[in-house]
Amino acid sequence: MVVTEAAGAPVVGADVCAFTVAGTQERCGETSAAGTARLGLRPGAYQLIVTARPPTRLAPGRTWADVLDADATSVVHLDAHSTIKGVVRDEAGAAVVGAEVCAHPPSASAPPTCARSAAEGKFSIDVRSDVYKLDVSGPPGGKLIPQWATGRLSSSDADLVDVRSADKDGIAVTMVKGVLLTGVVRGPAGALEDAQICVRTLAAPLPWDCERSKKNGSYLVLVEPGRYFMWTVPPDNTRLLAQWYPGVLEGVNTTDINLDGDRRIDVELDPGPQLHGKVTTTDGTPIAGAFVCVDTPFPTGRICRPTSGDGSYQVTTRPQTYTVQVLAPGNTDLISEYWLGKRTWVDANEVSLGNADRTLDLTMRKGVRVTGVIRDTRGVPLEGATLNFNDDLGPLAATDTDISGTYSLVVPPGTYQVEVFAPRRGESGALLSQPAREVVVKDFLRYDVVLEDANP
Repeated sequence: MVVTEAAGAPVVGADVCAFTVAGTQERCGETSAAGTARLGLRPGAYQLIVTARPPTRLAPGRTWADVLDADATSVVHLDAHSTIKGVVRDEAGAAVVGAEVCAHPPSASAPPTCARSAAEGKFSIDVRSDVYKLDVSGPPGGKLIPQWATGRLSSSDADLVDVRSADKDGIAVTMVKGVLLTGVVRGPAGALEDAQICVRTLAAPLPWDCERSKKNGSYLVLVEPGRYFMWTVPPDNTRLLAQWYPGVLEGVNTTDINLDGDRRIDVELDPGPQLHGKVTTTDGTPIAGAFVCVDTPFPTGRICRPTSGDGSYQVTTRPQTYTVQVLAPGNTDLISEYWLGKRTWVDANEVSLGNADRTLDLTMRKGVRVTGVIRDTRGVPLEGATLNFNDDLGPLAATDTDISGTYSLVVPPGTYQVEVFAPRRGESGALLSQPAREVVVKDFLRYDVVLEDANP
């Protein structure tokens, strides 16, 4: 057997044990200076488990081997691993036991590694050596506001935990106790499942925080005490109108809610007219999984509905004049744009909807996909970096990066001035944005960027 680190260096002095299919330990050995170990085994199938000895920071590895009449050789690569430790407390300084702390790696597809806080609120997470962001949720029933450590509302603002070369200890998380907004959402036919109940604080320019109603129409929203706007959006493909509190259809007429304690608000949604039609490519192929979004020219509540397998969509909304945008499915090279190929809401054509339904068919053009990764000089992926693609008429398309620092967008072939704006970095320090650089897009293009430190 050959045992190496991920980079290929041999692992010396690791314990190698062979187990039968039934789980019986058959034989163990130790790797040599060349990272090799030889075990004499009877013919059969074995699971080989490799454990590096301290102080080596390598995670255990395992593989299967079929030992027949001839010798068999197996290779195991051990990944470097690290420990993230800290403590979770409430605002009064008391330990929070049973909080779930999850370490998210810089990959949109890799699952997080989670642990529960134990006695004295302490937690310890064993992870592969990399950079991470932590999200923390309180124990069930504790009414503690979830957060991205430390004290952040989203992963794009979260502090980076870098354990590529050393363990991290002493992370202190303080959880804030919240209040509950509860109630039931109903339509003319009764309780509504999967309605969205959205609230937004008046204290800061923060995004909407939405929860969905259960099968019996009940909902539960946990927020910090304060004053909030409330907006209820019905489920997809229902002929019901979105509604602002207290039962009004336009945001300018809404009234804020004082949530200084738990409160119950039931919601009754009414029917309304529909804008419907089909979304196809320019050659008539139906597009499934696109989103058709409507909003007034002066934004009062954007509503987006998905297209079905045959490209059809339905959006129920109040009689008014709207702009209509189609967002392409993520797995296609189609261009997201407004009705009739307009690029922004400023020059978008208006669509009027009265008390009766209206049919509006929409088409989407094919374009070219541009993708890449934005990192800092240490190789850390940057979530929340923003890219603008500008042509001779000004901004054409924009996007931002995910937790892995990856972005992707589709534009028509052409020459663009691409600007890259640095995200907020919390305690990690400021970064310089990248001024506009010319990028020619003809076919699929990968465009990676490294952002420099503002204060090297």
